[in-house]
Amino acid sequence: MSLPAPSDVDRRLAELERQVRELRARVAWLEQTFAPRLDHPVDRATVREKVAYDWQA
Repeated sequence: MSLPAPSDVDRRLAELERQVRELRARVAWLEQTFAPRLDHPVDRATVREKVAYDWQA
């Protein structure tokens, strides 16, 4: 089995590096888009008050 030409290896390596960059960007976007967001403390307090009010009704 013969080894590929150096220019072919360089081309393939460059393509693989480009794919890795694209995949990292996609993963970063997915993590940012679908990451659970932290609720604002005021929102949590409002929900607690509403639940207490609904329970008392």
